[in-house]
Amino acid sequence: MTRLLIAASVIVFCIPVASAAEAIPEGNWRFSQNFGAGESPLALVKVEKKDGEVSVSVVEAAIKASVKVSDLKVIDKVVTLNVDIGGNKYVFEGFIDSKDAKVIRGSFGDGTRLFRGSLNAQEGEKIEQPALPTAPDEMGQAQRLSMTATQLRFKAQQAKDANDKAELQDKAKAAQNEADEKVPGLYRDVIAKHSDSPFAADAANSLLRRADKIKPKAEEVATWVKIVQSDAAKYGPKIERESSLQVTETIVGQKEIAATALPLVEKVVAGVKESDPLALQSRALKVLIKAEKAAGKNNAATEARLTKVETALDSEYLKKVPPFKPAKFAGRKDKEANRVAVMELFTGATCPPCVAADVAFDALMMTYQPKDLILIQYHMHIPAPDTLTNPDTIARSNYYTDKFKAEMRGVPSALFNGKPFGQYDMDPMHGGGGPMTNAENKFDQYRNVIDPLLEQKSDLKITGTAKRTGEKININVNVDRVAEPGDHLKCRLLLVEEKVHYAGSNGIRFHHQVVRAMPAGGSAGTALAAKTTQVGTNFDLADLRRGLTKYLDDFAAERPFPNPDRPMELSHLKVIALVQNDTTGEILNAAEIEVEGK
Repeated sequence: MTRLLIAASVIVFCIPVASAAEAIPEGNWRFSQNFGAGESPLALVKVEKKDGEVSVSVVEAAIKASVKVSDLKVIDKVVTLNVDIGGNKYVFEGFIDSKDAKVIRGSFGDGTRLFRGSLNAQEGEKIEQPALPTAPDEMGQAQRLSMTATQLRFKAQQAKDANDKAELQDKAKAAQNEADEKVPGLYRDVIAKHSDSPFAADAANSLLRRADKIKPKAEEVATWVKIVQSDAAKYGPKIERESSLQVTETIVGQKEIAATALPLVEKVVAGVKESDPLALQSRALKVLIKAEKAAGKNNAATEARLTKVETALDSEYLKKVPPFKPAKFAGRKDKEANRVAVMELFTGATCPPCVAADVAFDALMMTYQPKDLILIQYHMHIPAPDTLTNPDTIARSNYYTDKFKAEMRGVPSALFNGKPFGQYDMDPMHGGGGPMTNAENKFDQYRNVIDPLLEQKSDLKITGTAKRTGEKININVNVDRVAEPGDHLKCRLLLVEEKVHYAGSNGIRFHHQVVRAMPAGGSAGTALAAKTTQVGTNFDLADLRRGLTKYLDDFAAERPFPNPDRPMELSHLKVIALVQNDTTGEILNAAEIEVEGK
């Protein structure tokens, strides 16, 4: 993480000396987020005692965001500290260890997300970068084997030449076979030889995720779960519960061991009360339902309780999102301007910085009509697996990455008429996204790009129809008045779902204009070699569901989904037609076509 010294606000709160100073020595404490065996510093804070009172302040931040701390308290060896990181407010809750007073482990969260954290005593006025513990040789070998297969698969996806792609795919398959054969044994060795280290917990989690492949014995599963829980317990009851919930989610996602999860899940759910956050209740009830079904049980009471919680969550979300009232577009200044603007957003349901971009995207839907602005959302497996991702969204991302390498840096990434956001707004601080509090700012930035584009004209005309009968959709699109036809001009069709209900780990519950497939030529599109071209296809939604299911099954075998729900209602569909210049990437015009019929 990049280190950046900032002029952090020093907020001082007066508290009784006995509540903090006697339990926490004066001096500097490194506040960090903890990852398994590693530690990532966020800030250096100072605890001081003056005139019988204790103050806490930020000395240095280790991240490119403002960091503020306040209200340090200690009650019965439980430390609490309010932390504001870039406008996001968290509460750290740590536990003083009588054996090691220099490290206070705990958690910090905002009611929705929960992270492992720690306060670490240090001498200097600059943040000390902690040395990472040396991983056991077996752990390093296992990680290298897994990484080799992953890297080869990625290279195969990026390869342009068919022979190179085939060769890389063969190498990736061979590397994966070697990893499947050797990695489980290496992780078992880590557990056997280093059972007290954090690496044992990482190994145990990895083995649980591979249960369908390695078919472990019941006693092995019990041992692995115990190791994970023991490691989590070092960070307090909240992390212990969160870790137990994550373990149960992993287990019920593995058919080989899903039936063994019920006793553990019941214990976890028993500790979740109606006064707990709704998001936590939802997760616990969902995993309980899966465990019950795996054990051959159907509990109507659990289903009813989950429905009640989900309804409350949706209602709560819709009241708050967006957290501002977007103004309607007043109309184009030039009455002859007719070119449709296109915004493409690459996002992920597990991506915290995508929240501001996603919410701004939703607000744009309330501001513009499709005759002015067409909105498109592609989901990606970044930073974690997302069930709304599909091969066509990945291919579309690869298309833009090849064209704009320096400006396509993951998610969120926004493009307007085929050009990255940065080409319209050169202020580097306007890239990316941020938390919900930054959504209105992103909305204003996007509008500053969109409104000038709506004053442009185009002779290129796109018309079409999309008619659904049962599971079949007949699509016919006509592209007319192509000024300079050629293979460099492509018509791309996108099948999008107007609203998808999927609770992402980043808190976004409703996703709009989600790309489900790219029919008629896929991501490559159809060349416009004549002034008028017709593009049509008969698309089968049953085939689409089967294809998406297989893709997600195959992906989950390697990387489980944080939320394994797979919404595939495909109920409110649209077809979007884009005419794009593949030489420049510019989208010359577009049209959104409602899918008619049932």
